[in-house]
Amino acid sequence: MARAKSAPAPTAVTVTYDLSDLPTAQHKAGLAGLLFQIEHMNGTGKSPKPKAIPNVIEVTTTRATIEFTSESVQCLFDDLYAAENAQVRSKSKWANTDPLRVEEVEEEVEVEGKDGKPAKKKVKTKYFYYSQVQPCGNALQQHIKNGTKDWLKLWREMLWAIPRGNPTTRKPYEERAAGKSCGEGAAAWANLIKFEAARTKNTFHTDEVAGSLWLGAQAVNAESVPFEGRVEQTLLLHFWPLVAQVYVPQRLQPDGTNEFAGFVLAIPEVADLQFVSDYPVALGELRKDLRGYRPAESVIDLPAEGGLSFLEHLARLTTAKGTDTDYSKLTYSNASVEFIHLEKQGNNVKTLAAGRVVSRPGLLGQYLRVAGRVGEKPPYANPLFRRGLLLALIEDRPWYQAFGKLFAEWDVSFFVPSDAPPKLSWFWADARNKLNEVYKKMSEALNAQEPPDEDDLLATKVRSLVGTYLDARLKKDGGYDFAKYREEKKTPAEATEARRKLAERLFLELRSRREQAFIDHFTNTFFAIGQYLGNKPVPRMFERIAKKLLNESEKVKILTLMALSANSYVPSPKKEKVQ
Repeated sequence: MARAKSAPAPTAVTVTYDLSDLPTAQHKAGLAGLLFQIEHMNGTGKSPKPKAIPNVIEVTTTRATIEFTSESVQCLFDDLYAAENAQVRSKSKWANTDPLRVEEVEEEVEVEGKDGKPAKKKVKTKYFYYSQVQPCGNALQQHIKNGTKDWLKLWREMLWAIPRGNPTTRKPYEERAAGKSCGEGAAAWANLIKFEAARTKNTFHTDEVAGSLWLGAQAVNAESVPFEGRVEQTLLLHFWPLVAQVYVPQRLQPDGTNEFAGFVLAIPEVADLQFVSDYPVALGELRKDLRGYRPAESVIDLPAEGGLSFLEHLARLTTAKGTDTDYSKLTYSNASVEFIHLEKQGNNVKTLAAGRVVSRPGLLGQYLRVAGRVGEKPPYANPLFRRGLLLALIEDRPWYQAFGKLFAEWDVSFFVPSDAPPKLSWFWADARNKLNEVYKKMSEALNAQEPPDEDDLLATKVRSLVGTYLDARLKKDGGYDFAKYREEKKTPAEATEARRKLAERLFLELRSRREQAFIDHFTNTFFAIGQYLGNKPVPRMFERIAKKLLNESEKVKILTLMALSANSYVPSPKKEKVQ
């Protein structure tokens, strides 16, 4: 019996992608990245244009229909993985590689001077130069402007450290740097042919997914279980790095210095393909300011801030278009952002944190009140203080709650000025500013004859108890009249030191006590002097504080430590500016 002739392979394959059908944020970002890449290839910025480009038949808010051919898929991947050989320099020798050349350069570095203040010193540094394949990022280069080359550098370093951290995964870029066609293009087209064949049988074709495409995946894990996905969806995973924003978290050291710790990838969970039009505009607005050797906007205090910052970048576009400042329309195009904190340690890439930031009314406005607007000085200069506020904001908790763990684990010198303060802006100044902000908010509510927030009321009254006690105790024991000093706008150095020592001692005593022990010490200390809280405009304040002590002693403890930090230093007005 004669065999039936097999159908000829199709010359074109049409795929319809629906955001609601894609399984992860990386896949959804991949669809946006694919459309972004195709728009780049069609755009005037690409010269000469590729021989063939995938045909976008239709795009709606949530769906895209794209026609692929063998040639257009190859051109797509050749442009995506475009790379070049470039010279890079390193302070250390690379293993098993001979440098192109070695140079000794005289540089100016910051050192500690004889008086303990920073000083400049010239030193000679040896650099080793090597040839390295570097991704071009053609689609990104078209939109990143204003001399922001450091963003491209950051993106390239992220690729080489995280998804392509294993040198064997860099083959597509090495092929393009050598002037060859990218092998990924032929493999993608072969999978699309299999996808079409399976579709005619009303089924799916699946294949292994590599970790270089899907973060956290393994083609085959340690238990020999394969990690597979639908091939037409796996194709999208090549493109998510084009629309993922890269951030660098700073890790605070015990001596008060900061170091950059790996990369945070903010991956948008695209809900509306209008994102493809907005994203290039956001790229064009990236600033070229640097912090150290990284773009200043990329440096964050904690991983989840990457998600907040990404949302804020997109939200800026809605305000530019005349929409309201609470960014209410943002939720329709980008419901949330996934963040992943990854760091290459030796030969392995470790996941240090992961999560999801969901947009909600008022979230980004509150974020700006902590981190500040782009190009402006942040309202709070101390990274520890900002970190505490951001944690509370992301977890939707009261602003002070994240400080409990911070006060318990970090040295007192981070919160109260000491003889050898860490190399940070003053925590006490940010604490004072925040408590002043809380007091202003409470006063506005009372003036409007509205009931004030109970937490704001407690924070304000605890600050009053602490400040009154410190003033009274220092006047009685040392003759230091801080009311007079404030009036004269001048504080003697010995009075400042006496106040600092008293606040530091109380901080250490109170943070080491819990529950009843804290309640006893709090009442025996701050009510050992006459405290007047009055009955207007809020009655029964002593009764209110007593109830809080009995039922929520941990909350009172955190606010007391915050108040001690805020009251630990009373400089003359000229010196109160945060360094």
